[in-house]
Amino acid sequence: MTKANVKEKLIKATTELLLEEGHAETITSRQIAEKAETNLAMINYYFHSKDELINSAVNLLIKSAADNWMNVADSTQSPYEKLLHMLLQLSKLTMQYYSFTKTTTIYELTKTDIHLPYYIIPLLEQIYGDQRNDFEVKMIAFEIISFLQVLMIKAEDFFKYAGKDVRDDTQREFVIRAFLKSTLGHRS
Repeated sequence: MTKANVKEKLIKATTELLLEEGHAETITSRQIAEKAETNLAMINYYFHSKDELINSAVNLLIKSAADNWMNVADSTQSPYEKLLHMLLQLSKLTMQYYSFTKTTTIYELTKTDIHLPYYIIPLLEQIYGDQRNDFEVKMIAFEIISFLQVLMIKAEDFFKYAGKDVRDDTQREFVIRAFLKSTLGHRS
């Protein structure tokens, strides 16, 4: 079996366990190895730790969810409603795996190229039409994604600051709706 096959099997098994368990904290290395039908030592060999493997699987889940929302075909929703729904679903998934996504988000903010705003640019272009140029749309996309990333990283501090607990689905939705309204203005 090739290195790529073993890595793929480990990620697939971990992803399946995440979806079954609902929380990363309850998954053991032994469960992952058994589900992947591979040796327990392969986790550390290919990923250096169970946490790194789970982090890879969580990133895959979030990317998959973002890709799915990019292809939302519900023509009854306005572009604004599609954007809101996408952000709410992705933030819910982010909070579900918070112990891993917090670290990943910090890494993305400080170490990787800017790529997440590209997911929402098509929706923003639909919202604004010809009223904003390419640069302005990119700035707005960057502002929305950066705000949400910082919000997720600083969830506890935001609660102390604003009295809204973004770890709670209802309060997080309120915050995201309020932010989009203030950012996008009357388009909401």
